[in-house]
Formats: sequence, structure tokens, C-alpha cells
Amino acid sequence: MSEKSSGLTFQIAKCVAWAPGVETDVEWRSWAAGERPFLDESALPALKSVPPMQRRRLSPFAKVNLHCALEATEHQQGDLPCVFSSRHGDLNRTTGLIENVAQKEDLSPTQFGLSVHNAVSGLYSIYTKNHAPISAVAAGETSFMVGLVDAVAKLHANQLDKILYVFADWVVPDCYASYVGAEKTVGVGLLLEAPNNEGEQMIMGCDGTTDGKVSENQALDFLSFYYSSTNSWTTQINQQLWRLTKT
Repeated sequence: MSEKSSGLTFQIAKCVAWAPGVETDVEWRSWAAGERPFLDESALPALKSVPPMQRRRLSPFAKVNLHCALEATEHQQGDLPCVFSSRHGDLNRTTGLIENVAQKEDLSPTQFGLSVHNAVSGLYSIYTKNHAPISAVAAGETSFMVGLVDAVAKLHANQLDKILYVFADWVVPDCYASYVGAEKTVGVGLLLEAPNNEGEQMIMGCDGTTDGKVSENQALDFLSFYYSSTNSWTTQINQQLWRLTKT
């Protein structure tokens, strides 16, 4: 696995992204060029490979996560290290549980079990019979980038051939809307690989510190960079500047 002095090198073997009205690579390139907007509503991923009994229990948030994960790995069965990240997790499901408590109603064990932050990663491991280590990340506004740094660091530190990185967030319930920025529903699945001599490579590095404001949606900023001809993208984690460069 090669490592350059300017950062950690890796490749994106496959990128799968989903947002309302923007799903295919062609649509995402059109979006990145400013030619295709998001829709207010859209049909959710079909997830035909997931058994109907299990599929009916999935929330919209879970469906987007699993769609990105399964498509990025082309429904690979077996062990594959993974990192799942989300700022809010399945907040709509969690909000329903909080309302049940406030109204002194009984809580559903199933709903509670599916509301925790690592629930989707657990479901993915069950569907794919994956026994490899899986992490669940939550890091506020920087959840996308922290998760990506974690995945790339694991790829290098553990000398892996591949690792799956999945990020997803769903628009928060109305009762929380005043506490967050202009967030969008989006899911991203990246199959990361150790660098080889074929295809485009990425270099990730830290460029120092800043007192600037964190982006409102790092996932969308990344997709704009990935699906455009731009060669470099800089964002931040707290006061640190992080850079991705295409080579």
C-alpha cells in the first residue's frame, strides 16, 4: 500500500449516492454541473434483494443506507470491514420513541432496537453475512469527513485491500429544524481500495488549522467535487483543514 508524504493515498472503486430525484452517476454529474435540482419527494430505493418481511421494518433512513451499502459493494456477501457515519442517525424513529415516553405509552422493543446509531450497520452485517469489524460514527456537522478519515486510516493502518464507507442523513423532524442548518437528505456509499497502478487515485491530507465555519453539508460538497472536473477539495474538521486531491 503506497503512502505519499503529502497524505494517505487510496482509490474509490465505486461510488453510489442517493438523494431525492438524483440517483445515477449521470444524474449526479448533471447535478454537480448545476443542471439538475433535487426534488422535494422521490420514491425510495426498492431494495429488492432484502427479504420483504425485513424490508417492511426499514425506515426511509435505513433504506437509503442499505441501498448505498449494497450497491457500492455490488451485493457482495462475506467479510468486509465497514464504517457507517451519520450526524443524526434515524432521528425520525427516535423522535417517535421520545413522543411515546412523553405520552406514557409503551415502547416497542423493535422500534427501539432499530433506532440506535449502529442499527443500520448491524442490519447490513446480517444481510451480507459480514463478520468483519464495523464502526458507527457520529461527529456533528463534520460526520461525513470524520467517517471518511476513519475509513481511510483503517485502510492504511490495517493494510486492508478494501473497506466500505457509508454516510447518510435524513432531513430532521420539524421540531428540530430550527436547530440545524439547511440540511438535505442524502446517502453516499464508497468502496475504498488500496492504491494500485490503475485508475484515478485520491490523496487525503491535513493542511493545518483554521477558524473558518464548517460547511453545512460536507457530503454534498464531496459529491460536487467527486462528480466534477475539480482536482482538489478542502473542508474542515473542527479547526483542522483537510484536503482531498485527485491524481
